[in-house]
Amino acid sequence: MCTYQTLFHNDECGYVILCRACDSIQVAFGNLLLTWNRPDFYDFFQFVKRMFNESPIDAATIDRKTLAIPVPCDGVRILLSTRELQQLHQMLDMAETELQSQLLMSLLSGE
Repeated sequence: MCTYQTLFHNDECGYVILCRACDSIQVAFGNLLLTWNRPDFYDFFQFVKRMFNESPIDAATIDRKTLAIPVPCDGVRILLSTRELQQLHQMLDMAETELQSQLLMSLLSGE
């Protein structure tokens, strides 16, 4: 049975939660709900991070949905604006920081 721990939550953009029982990570963003195993979550985060670092910010087009993120399902892409990419990156970055903090604490406590 799943037992969830919140890694990130914001009423306006979404949440990231970890299931302690199966070690899956659920990302809710806008009207999307994605569930990843831990390695796939990190791959997704790294892809979003690369896009975030490489996407120029233009105030005139910041809200245009022009950025497509592929997912493992054929023919499906996540279509985002630059502003939404910034929000998604921030969510994933904060969640990943929380995951790393938990890992460090478990290593220090000898679990």
